[in-house]
Amino acid sequence: MAGFAIADCEWETGGIVAYIQTIEVLPAMRSRGAGSQLLRLVENSVWQRGARAIWLHVDSQNAGAIRLYESHGYTCEGRADRYYPQGRAALIYRKRFGSPL
Repeated sequence: MAGFAIADCEWETGGIVAYIQTIEVLPAMRSRGAGSQLLRLVENSVWQRGARAIWLHVDSQNAGAIRLYESHGYTCEGRADRYYPQGRAALIYRKRFGSPL
């Protein structure tokens, strides 16, 4: 196993929105496409369930994860200060679905 992802969906005004709880990739498997593959699988899964958007929190200091999300069309829509331990901030990223993935 190279990694895993957890996401959930909930109904909000206007439709279903998904939230990525976590995407974890073993350090030895990073930069080999495992994170991209997990992200695509999550996106396809929630899209098939009718999600109109997907969002997540990412540690503002996690440059690798930020590059991954931005390369998949996520945009930063906010910041949550002191979200993570040691007072680190989280960036809030979102991707809206328009057509089939």
